[in-house]
Amino acid sequence: MPRVLYCLLTGLLLCLPAVTALALPGADSLNGPLLAASWTSVDEAAIGATDGPAAGDSSGKEAAAAEISGSRRPGVIDHLLQRPLPDGPAGHPRAAEININYPSLGRSDIDADIRQWVTGIADAFEEHLDINAFGLPSTEQSGESGPAFELWGSYSVSWPSDAAVSITFEIWNYTGGAHGNLDIMTLNYSLITGQRLGLVDLFETPETALNLMSAWSRQELARRFGAGRPAQMLKDGTEPLVENFSSLTLTPEGICINFQPYQVAPWAAGVQKVNMPLEELLQARPLLALWGR
Repeated sequence: MPRVLYCLLTGLLLCLPAVTALALPGADSLNGPLLAASWTSVDEAAIGATDGPAAGDSSGKEAAAAEISGSRRPGVIDHLLQRPLPDGPAGHPRAAEININYPSLGRSDIDADIRQWVTGIADAFEEHLDINAFGLPSTEQSGESGPAFELWGSYSVSWPSDAAVSITFEIWNYTGGAHGNLDIMTLNYSLITGQRLGLVDLFETPETALNLMSAWSRQELARRFGAGRPAQMLKDGTEPLVENFSSLTLTPEGICINFQPYQVAPWAAGVQKVNMPLEELLQARPLLALWGR
């Protein structure tokens, strides 16, 4: 199901409310129980650069906290949602395994929304998983002892200013087939109001923003791919439609447009990201305060 999970997750982005602290037990505590027994929270691990102290090294925890996009932010804590699902198909000891890392920022309203969003991803994967699917090699056939299906999530954090934060998730899942599927999804928040920000919150004229992003990214990708570019795929994937520009990372310089695998290029080309300066979006009247301007 190459795009089924992506559609489900996009629905979560559009439908979940931004402030849900009252609906979540433990929403006001970073160190308390989060959702259920199947949820594992790794509060001891601070986010650090890849060459920093190990996650379990408490001596370096404060110094290594939250350096992901060039901005050090002590107080960002890494958590892990982990669900081993038993009773897999014949030849597999486990049906599936879910491991999604996510951050908390020290804001109960934003942290609750992030937790609910991540939980929704895991729930959607679990609910639409066919653990009795045919065609999966057994552990004896494949020589591997892992689960039949997997869902993994990692993230990075970008701070366009002290007024906003942008979290970019890479969600990888395997449900059978030649290879897994990868989705790039973002959560953008105002640190002033705690509101999750959509396109209509970022720009006063979102239609203009779509047209500007379409033209800019199409030109950039055409130059990047050169003569061998997949013309029709590139054209369709950069049409000025909300679904084509649903994954935007806010950066200090502007935005990073994240394109999904197969959206503008074949799988082998990898994920395509296009940076766009804020100055190129002024015609769409962006909320400049989010960028500290």
